[in-house]
Amino acid sequence: MRTMSNIKDHTVKVFSPSRTVWRTQMSKGIYTPHRVSRITCIVNQLLSEKIASFLSELDVIVYIETGRVVRELIRPRPFNLPGEIVKLKDSPVDVFRFTVPRENSRDVINCLIDTGNLEIPGRGTVFSQDLMEFCKEPPHINLDYLAKSVKNDHDAILLHNLSYVICVLSEPGSGELMSKVALDLGICVPLVTFGSGNDIRDQLGLIRITIPAEKEIVHMVMPEHDSESLIRTLIEQVHLDRPGRGFIYKTPVSSGLIDTYMKAGHQKYAASMEQIIAAIDQLKSGTGWRKRLDPDQGSVKTGRSLLPHDNCEISIISDEDRIDRLREACLKVGATGAVTARVTPLAAKKEETITSTMIRSAISVPADLTDSVVDILLEVSTIRNNNTDRIHVLDSPAAYVHSIK
Repeated sequence: MRTMSNIKDHTVKVFSPSRTVWRTQMSKGIYTPHRVSRITCIVNQLLSEKIASFLSELDVIVYIETGRVVRELIRPRPFNLPGEIVKLKDSPVDVFRFTVPRENSRDVINCLIDTGNLEIPGRGTVFSQDLMEFCKEPPHINLDYLAKSVKNDHDAILLHNLSYVICVLSEPGSGELMSKVALDLGICVPLVTFGSGNDIRDQLGLIRITIPAEKEIVHMVMPEHDSESLIRTLIEQVHLDRPGRGFIYKTPVSSGLIDTYMKAGHQKYAASMEQIIAAIDQLKSGTGWRKRLDPDQGSVKTGRSLLPHDNCEISIISDEDRIDRLREACLKVGATGAVTARVTPLAAKKEETITSTMIRSAISVPADLTDSVVDILLEVSTIRNNNTDRIHVLDSPAAYVHSIK
């Protein structure tokens, strides 16, 4: 009885910074935040043309970022010696991000799965996140084309109760170490991208240690029920509890299809382990059966630094000339630690030609700063005049950054 009561209280009383932003901005009546779904699709570059063609016909504005996914390549030892040789193997990928009305996100994901045959392990990952978007116009899609494109309903293979964990690393080579830890834990196929930091500490150094501006960002989609335990393990394994090593945070995922092809090499059996895992996920209607970590693991060392239900991810997409003003505005209200990366916009058919390169800047801020950050970003932004600029506000239920205090 006590357990059920705790579950009920948790579902009712969870604080949502993004919902607070929505209420605040609606009461002001100046800007209207749109409730949308942001879809992220990560595919091998050999599939990028097919995905881009579908999204162009769908009439959505897409932002594309390049990266690499990391897998373990397993080979037998030469001369029939016992054992195996395990190496990390990189594959180039494109990351497509775009927003759609929430009621259409399921059909769009189903179409992406069909377009790229993403149900086959090794071809890619796709997932959606519900968030608040500030932009000139709410996202629209070609509903007629979407209706014609929907062939199969993949709801049976979509997973729910997932978390998207982002780790920003300052130490060169840390991305490979983080990827190896993630693969050893069987979390997912990690995505590695590159960016630059613009925190004032990145420019001046932290306790006389020069922190490079270049960052490696490791992206992982994992079951929500194990996410905090896995974050604690990653913090310990990659030494994020040391000054200047980086920070990590998570955001919620509504639904998605995760690439489970973590190990490449000689196939010994009729079905791969990835296919078996995917089949059990479908039979169990989720990933709860995979739970294996103690939720209290590492709580003594890092538990006090994990911030439950009181952070927010704010991401900005803007032209390179305007992004500096937006980042400086964030620093004025005390929001530091933003990481920026170049993205290439793919305009919808009805849109005019837009610049070939834009900047996406993401920052995780405490809930008490969220309203101030959003207010000043809206004040200095050009979203009233520029249809490609975006401000996204998304809950970040847990975060960790080392404090020298």
